[in-house]
Amino acid sequence: MKAKKIAIINNKGGVGKSTTSVQLAHGLAKLDFKVLLIDLDGQNDSSLFLGFTEKDYENTFFDLMDHRYPAKLSDCIINARENLDLLPNDNIEKINAELHRSSRIDIIMEEILSDLENMDYDFVMFDCGPQRTKVNDAVLCYIDHIIMPVQVESASVRAVGNIYEYLDQLRLDSNLISLIIPNMYDARTNESKANLELLKEIFSDEPEVLTEPINRRVKITEAGRAGKTVFEYDEEAADQFFKVLKRVVEKIV
Repeated sequence: MKAKKIAIINNKGGVGKSTTSVQLAHGLAKLDFKVLLIDLDGQNDSSLFLGFTEKDYENTFFDLMDHRYPAKLSDCIINARENLDLLPNDNIEKINAELHRSSRIDIIMEEILSDLENMDYDFVMFDCGPQRTKVNDAVLCYIDHIIMPVQVESASVRAVGNIYEYLDQLRLDSNLISLIIPNMYDARTNESKANLELLKEIFSDEPEVLTEPINRRVKITEAGRAGKTVFEYDEEAADQFFKVLKRVVEKIV
Protein backbone atom coordinates (compact mmCIF):
# COMPACT_ATOMS: atom_id res chain seq x y z
CA MET A 1 0.00 0.00 0.00
CA LYS A 2 1.34 3.42 -0.92
CA ALA A 3 1.68 5.62 2.16
CA LYS A 4 -1.33 7.82 2.88
CA LYS A 5 -0.15 11.37 3.52
CA ILE A 6 -2.24 13.29 6.06
CA ALA A 7 -2.03 16.83 7.45
CA ILE A 8 -3.53 17.50 10.87
CA ILE A 9 -4.25 21.20 10.54
CA ASN A 10 -6.54 24.03 11.56
CA ASN A 11 -5.81 27.72 11.01
CA LYS A 12 -6.97 28.42 14.56
CA GLY A 13 -4.63 27.73 17.45
CA GLY A 14 -5.50 25.92 20.67
CA VAL A 15 -7.86 23.36 19.13
CA GLY A 16 -5.79 20.28 20.01
CA LYS A 17 -3.93 19.64 16.75
CA SER A 18 -0.81 18.18 18.33
CA THR A 19 -2.77 16.12 20.83
CA THR A 20 -4.92 14.76 18.01
CA SER A 21 -1.86 14.09 15.83
CA VAL A 22 -0.17 12.04 18.54
CA GLN A 23 -3.27 10.04 19.47
CA LEU A 24 -4.16 9.22 15.85
CA ALA A 25 -0.57 8.31 14.99
CA HIS A 26 -0.16 6.01 17.98
CA GLY A 27 -3.65 4.58 17.53
CA LEU A 28 -2.93 3.65 13.92
CA ALA A 29 0.36 2.11 15.05
CA LYS A 30 -1.54 0.03 17.60
CA LEU A 31 -3.77 -1.15 14.73
CA ASP A 32 -0.58 -2.54 13.12
CA PHE A 33 -0.09 0.22 10.57
CA LYS A 34 3.42 1.60 10.22
CA VAL A 35 3.30 5.34 10.86
CA LEU A 36 5.69 8.28 10.52
CA LEU A 37 4.64 11.42 12.41
CA ILE A 38 6.39 14.60 11.23
CA ASP A 39 6.38 17.38 13.83
CA LEU A 40 6.11 20.69 11.97
CA ASP A 41 4.28 22.62 14.67
CA GLY A 42 6.41 25.47 15.99
CA GLN A 43 5.95 24.37 19.61
CA ASN A 44 7.31 20.83 18.99
CA ASP A 45 4.33 19.54 20.97
CA SER A 46 4.02 16.21 19.16
CA SER A 47 7.58 15.36 20.14
CA LEU A 48 6.98 16.47 23.74
CA PHE A 49 3.69 14.57 24.01
CA LEU A 50 5.53 11.41 22.93
CA GLY A 51 8.12 12.00 25.63
CA PHE A 52 10.98 13.51 23.59
CA THR A 53 12.91 16.74 24.10
CA GLU A 54 15.77 18.25 22.10
CA LYS A 55 18.25 16.20 24.16
CA ASP A 56 16.83 13.04 22.58
CA TYR A 57 17.65 13.75 18.94
CA GLU A 58 20.61 15.03 17.00
CA ASN A 59 19.17 15.42 13.48
CA THR A 60 15.86 17.07 12.63
CA PHE A 61 13.71 17.98 9.63
CA PHE A 62 15.91 20.99 8.89
CA ASP A 63 18.95 18.74 8.35
CA LEU A 64 17.15 17.24 5.34
CA MET A 65 17.27 20.70 3.73
CA ASP A 66 21.02 21.28 3.96
CA HIS A 67 22.04 22.07 0.37
CA ARG A 68 25.64 20.95 0.74
CA TYR A 69 25.31 17.96 3.07
CA PRO A 70 21.66 16.91 3.33
CA ALA A 71 21.02 14.31 5.99
CA LYS A 72 19.44 10.99 5.13
CA LEU A 73 15.84 10.71 6.25
CA SER A 74 16.66 7.51 8.14
CA ASP A 75 19.24 9.46 10.20
CA CYS A 76 16.65 12.04 11.28
CA ILE A 77 13.89 9.64 12.32
CA ILE A 78 13.59 8.30 15.86
CA ASN A 79 11.48 5.37 16.97
CA ALA A 80 8.74 6.59 19.30
CA ARG A 81 6.63 3.48 19.87
CA GLU A 82 6.15 0.11 18.20
CA ASN A 83 5.18 0.84 14.55
CA LEU A 84 5.47 4.60 15.19
CA ASP A 85 8.42 6.77 14.15
CA LEU A 86 8.89 10.49 14.72
CA LEU A 87 10.63 13.11 12.57
CA PRO A 88 11.25 16.05 14.94
CA ASN A 89 12.07 19.66 14.20
CA ASP A 90 13.84 22.16 16.42
CA ASN A 91 13.40 25.44 14.54
CA ILE A 92 10.34 26.03 12.39
CA GLU A 93 11.54 29.59 11.57
CA LYS A 94 14.68 28.25 9.88
CA ILE A 95 12.58 25.82 7.83
CA ASN A 96 10.23 28.64 6.79
CA ALA A 97 13.13 30.89 5.83
CA GLU A 98 14.64 28.14 3.69
CA LEU A 99 11.32 27.41 1.97
CA HIS A 100 10.90 31.11 1.09
CA ARG A 101 13.84 30.63 -1.28
CA SER A 102 12.05 27.88 -3.21
CA SER A 103 10.37 28.80 -6.48
CA ARG A 104 8.39 25.54 -6.51
CA ILE A 105 6.62 25.27 -3.17
CA ASP A 106 4.24 22.78 -4.80
CA ILE A 107 6.94 20.11 -5.20
CA ILE A 108 9.54 20.99 -2.57
CA MET A 109 8.21 18.55 0.05
CA GLU A 110 8.35 15.75 -2.52
CA GLU A 111 12.05 16.52 -2.95
CA ILE A 112 12.83 16.86 0.77
CA LEU A 113 11.07 13.59 1.62
CA SER A 114 12.11 11.65 -1.48
CA ASP A 115 13.63 8.89 0.69
CA LEU A 116 10.10 7.94 1.78
CA GLU A 117 9.66 6.13 -1.54
CA ASN A 118 12.02 3.44 -0.24
CA MET A 119 10.38 3.11 3.17
CA ASP A 120 7.38 0.99 4.04
CA TYR A 121 5.16 3.41 5.96
CA ASP A 122 1.39 3.05 5.68
CA PHE A 123 0.77 6.59 6.96
CA VAL A 124 2.86 9.76 6.91
CA MET A 125 1.22 12.32 9.19
CA PHE A 126 2.09 16.00 9.62
CA ASP A 127 1.37 17.96 12.78
CA CYS A 128 1.03 21.48 11.36
CA GLY A 129 1.01 24.85 13.09
CA PRO A 130 -2.00 27.19 12.75
CA GLN A 131 -0.33 29.95 10.73
CA ARG A 132 -0.38 30.32 6.96
CA THR A 133 3.31 29.69 6.37
CA LYS A 134 5.55 28.35 3.63
CA VAL A 135 5.88 25.16 5.68
CA ASN A 136 2.13 24.65 5.68
CA ASP A 137 1.91 25.65 2.00
CA ALA A 138 4.44 22.94 1.14
CA VAL A 139 2.71 20.33 3.31
CA LEU A 140 -0.73 21.03 1.83
CA CYS A 141 0.65 20.72 -1.70
CA TYR A 142 2.12 17.33 -0.74
CA ILE A 143 -0.58 15.52 1.24
CA ASP A 144 -3.59 13.47 0.11
CA HIS A 145 -5.87 14.12 3.09
CA ILE A 146 -6.61 16.69 5.77
CA ILE A 147 -7.94 15.83 9.21
CA MET A 148 -9.08 18.95 11.06
CA PRO A 149 -9.72 19.06 14.81
CA VAL A 150 -12.24 21.76 15.73
CA GLN A 151 -12.71 22.82 19.33
CA VAL A 152 -16.42 22.77 20.12
CA GLU A 153 -16.65 26.44 21.10
CA SER A 154 -18.08 29.35 19.16
CA ALA A 155 -14.89 31.07 17.92
CA SER A 156 -13.42 27.79 16.70
CA VAL A 157 -16.60 26.69 14.95
CA ARG A 158 -16.93 30.10 13.26
CA ALA A 159 -13.33 29.81 12.04
CA VAL A 160 -13.92 26.52 10.20
CA GLY A 161 -14.12 28.33 6.87
CA ASN A 162 -10.53 29.57 7.16
CA ILE A 163 -9.04 26.29 5.95
CA TYR A 164 -11.27 26.39 2.85
CA GLU A 165 -10.01 29.91 2.05
CA TYR A 166 -6.44 28.74 2.56
CA LEU A 167 -6.88 25.80 0.18
CA ASP A 168 -8.50 28.11 -2.37
CA GLN A 169 -5.51 30.48 -2.19
CA LEU A 170 -3.22 27.54 -2.91
CA ARG A 171 -5.56 26.38 -5.71
CA LEU A 172 -6.09 23.08 -3.94
CA ASP A 173 -9.31 21.07 -3.82
CA SER A 174 -11.38 21.31 -0.63
CA ASN A 175 -12.05 17.59 -1.05
CA LEU A 176 -8.67 17.12 0.61
CA ILE A 177 -10.59 17.62 3.87
CA SER A 178 -11.45 14.03 4.73
CA LEU A 179 -12.50 14.28 8.38
CA ILE A 180 -13.35 16.94 10.93
CA ILE A 181 -13.03 15.97 14.59
CA PRO A 182 -15.17 17.94 17.08
CA ASN A 183 -12.73 18.26 19.97
CA MET A 184 -12.87 19.25 23.66
CA TYR A 185 -16.62 18.62 23.75
CA ASP A 186 -18.39 19.08 27.09
CA ALA A 187 -21.88 17.57 27.10
CA ARG A 188 -22.56 19.22 30.48
CA THR A 189 -22.76 22.72 28.96
CA ASN A 190 -25.47 24.09 26.72
CA GLU A 191 -22.88 26.13 24.82
CA SER A 192 -20.90 23.04 23.86
CA LYS A 193 -24.04 21.20 22.79
CA ALA A 194 -25.20 24.20 20.74
CA ASN A 195 -21.82 24.51 19.02
CA LEU A 196 -21.79 20.82 18.15
CA GLU A 197 -25.22 21.24 16.56
CA LEU A 198 -23.94 24.29 14.66
CA LEU A 199 -21.02 22.24 13.36
CA LYS A 200 -23.44 19.54 12.20
CA GLU A 201 -25.55 22.20 10.50
CA ILE A 202 -22.52 23.66 8.69
CA PHE A 203 -21.71 20.22 7.30
CA SER A 204 -25.30 19.06 6.78
CA ASP A 205 -24.57 18.48 3.06
CA GLU A 206 -21.68 16.15 3.89
CA PRO A 207 -22.35 14.74 7.39
CA GLU A 208 -19.92 11.88 6.80
CA VAL A 209 -17.03 14.33 7.20
CA LEU A 210 -17.74 14.73 10.94
CA THR A 211 -16.54 12.14 13.44
CA GLU A 212 -17.86 11.42 16.91
CA PRO A 213 -16.75 14.19 19.29
CA ILE A 214 -13.77 13.81 21.61
CA ASN A 215 -14.76 14.86 25.12
CA ARG A 216 -12.83 17.42 27.13
CA ARG A 217 -10.91 15.34 29.68
CA VAL A 218 -8.20 16.39 32.12
CA LYS A 219 -6.53 13.02 31.65
CA ILE A 220 -5.83 13.76 27.97
CA THR A 221 -3.86 16.84 29.04
CA GLU A 222 -2.18 14.90 31.84
CA ALA A 223 -1.09 12.20 29.39
CA GLY A 224 0.65 14.75 27.16
CA ARG A 225 2.46 16.32 30.10
CA ALA A 226 3.67 12.86 31.10
CA GLY A 227 4.94 12.13 27.58
CA LYS A 228 2.31 9.43 27.11
CA THR A 229 -0.61 8.88 24.75
CA VAL A 230 -4.15 8.16 25.90
CA PHE A 231 -3.62 4.53 24.94
CA GLU A 232 -1.01 4.37 27.70
CA TYR A 233 -2.86 6.55 30.20
CA ASP A 234 -6.65 6.72 30.01
CA GLU A 235 -8.92 3.94 28.79
CA GLU A 236 -12.02 6.11 28.36
CA ALA A 237 -10.25 8.64 26.13
CA ALA A 238 -8.57 5.78 24.26
CA ASP A 239 -12.00 4.32 23.47
CA GLN A 240 -13.13 7.66 22.04
CA PHE A 241 -10.08 7.94 19.83
CA PHE A 242 -10.52 4.37 18.62
CA LYS A 243 -13.99 5.36 17.35
CA VAL A 244 -12.38 8.19 15.40
CA LEU A 245 -9.65 5.85 14.16
CA LYS A 246 -12.30 3.52 12.79
CA ARG A 247 -13.53 6.43 10.66
CA VAL A 248 -9.97 7.25 9.58
CA VAL A 249 -9.43 3.69 8.39
CA GLU A 250 -12.83 3.55 6.64
CA LYS A 251 -12.36 6.91 4.91
CA ILE A 252 -8.68 6.88 4.03
CA VAL A 253 -7.32 3.34 3.77
